[in-house]
This record gives sequence, C-alpha cells and structure tokens, in this order.
Amino acid sequence: MRTVNGADATERRRAPRVAVREGIECRLELRARVRLIDISLSGAMLAGDFELPAGTRAQLRSGLAERPFAADVQVRRTLTPSSRTPNGLGAVFTSMDERSRRSLEEFLRKASQ
Repeated sequence: MRTVNGADATERRRAPRVAVREGIECRLELRARVRLIDISLSGAMLAGDFELPAGTRAQLRSGLAERPFAADVQVRRTLTPSSRTPNGLGAVFTSMDERSRRSLEEFLRKASQ
C-alpha cells in the first residue's frame, strides 16, 4: 500500500509506470464537432465549444453538396466569442484530395447562384 497526501491508498495499476525523459512529444488527437460559418476555396471560418491556438493543425471532414469533403487545415486566427461565432476559428486549407476539391468547387458554385 502506498500513501497519497498522507492517506493510505490501494495501488490500482496493473503495471508499474516509468518516468519519461524530457523532450518526448506526443499528440493527442480528438474528435470534435464544429459549425461551419463560411467557406471559400482557401479556407473556412469554424465555431466550436473549445479554443485552439493559431498554428494548430487538424483535419476537417464534412459533406458538401451531398458529397464527401476532407481537408487538412491550419488555424490562422481565433475570434473573440460573439453571438455569431462562439470560439471562432479562421482556418486555411493546407491540402485536400482532388475529390474534395471538386466537392468544394461544386458547393461554392451552387451557393453563389
């Protein structure tokens, strides 16, 4: 039995933990829903229930014009929360496949008519 903050605690670990040296970086990928505020060929304005700092990279997946869309994005700026954009994120597309590019172009063409 070990002591935690002066109280006895039962060990629950099945295997011992080992301290890790400094400098090992990890990535914790999370799925989160965002609301699409607006979109262009170069990027999108998103809103979510969380904040992400500028420079954060992510993948955006959606359906546009009833066709699948996926793009790698990078957050370029964050907006002060307002009634229209709680935790607004300005993101630029860094890459997407040809199918997604066609879906986006078709969506933008229909939306502008």
